Amino acid sequence: MRYHDSTSDKLKIRIVAPGGSLEYDIPVMKAGRYTVEDIFDKKLLLLIPFYIFSHEGRFEEYEKDKIKLMALQEEYEQIKGRLEELLLQGMISEYTRCTILDMSNKVLEHIALKYSVVREGVKSVMGGRVLEYEAKTIRNEGIEEGIEKGIEKGIEKGIEGTVSILKNLGVPAQTILAEIQEQYNLTAEASRKYL
Repeated sequence: MRYHDSTSDKLKIRIVAPGGSLEYDIPVMKAGRYTVEDIFDKKLLLLIPFYIFSHEGRFEEYEKDKIKLMALQEEYEQIKGRLEELLLQGMISEYTRCTILDMSNKVLEHIALKYSVVREGVKSVMGGRVLEYEAKTIRNEGIEEGIEKGIEKGIEKGIEGTVSILKNLGVPAQTILAEIQEQYNLTAEASRKYL
């Protein structure tokens, strides 16, 4: 994501195949040129973790000047607020929000290694703690809950299918109750709802 004035606005891609080659220009995305407004207006949320690069040249100033650091923190407060709005509108998931915040903290950790005031100042706004585990926990809990509900539904369908087959075979209701109680480890009361 770092670039210099000498970095070209286009790069060449060359595809070489047995029958020849093809070459074309692709535009270079320079994340530092995107404002917070651009990122949200153009729905380029993947750039948020790298937005800190646009401030990298001023880390020393932020480290020494609390007012400038507060302005940086306000910018990140705006980013966090906009992500929260997208979450409330259903445009992104909690997992996506947490992942963006987590990745922002990881990038910050690496590029502001020598600037503890900057690092801690931005992290205090973005969540401070490692959100990777929070995001993974949310996701994993959702998967676990889905599996549990799927198993419950599967068992219910299995019981309903068993009852239907036994009824079609003319098996008496008492025998069906006894069978599903034993096979599915149900109470007498729970098994009656399937008849």
